[in-house]
Amino acid sequence: MARTRDKEKPAQIIEAAFAVFGDIGYEATVIKNIAEKAGISSGTIYTYFNDKRDLFRAAAQEGWNRFLRQIREIAESPEPADARVRQVIEIGFSNLKISLPLLRGMLFESTQMKILQQSLLELCRLLDRLFADRPESAAHLTTDPAQQRFLIRVTVIGVLFSAALAEPAQVDREIDQLKETIIRMVAEG
Repeated sequence: MARTRDKEKPAQIIEAAFAVFGDIGYEATVIKNIAEKAGISSGTIYTYFNDKRDLFRAAAQEGWNRFLRQIREIAESPEPADARVRQVIEIGFSNLKISLPLLRGMLFESTQMKILQQSLLELCRLLDRLFADRPESAAHLTTDPAQQRFLIRVTVIGVLFSAALAEPAQVDREIDQLKETIIRMVAEG
């Protein structure tokens, strides 16, 4: 007999998967870990998701969607551009610390790269819009819009890879140094 589908169950599973993948990473996670965290059986997960990759994809996509909603809200707020840029930096680095194992899964698991590519494209568009809103006195990264978009993309990718490649014992220090560097770049920029 086929299992009946509960409309709230996928969100519950994704939330548990986000936490477990975030705690121990893609490779170390097994479906049983996620089921235990969600308070359900492993079989229930397979009612909604084909396999671990499918579930990881859903959790990573949901994490990016949440993050991008936060950034979009800041980008569209009426606050001065410099204040919005500072908020984005704070939220970005805070999320980076929380989601680093998920990021590593997206960076180093080739089947997950598409999520990262699409999400990074949207993030860079939002950042470009934020920097375009800054008054001339705050100086843009460059006066050439195409070059500014390129610099934003390279910087974002560089930050993500630097954090993802950091030794576990050095991750917090690496992320803090990256954040300080970005703050200085933006302030001087």
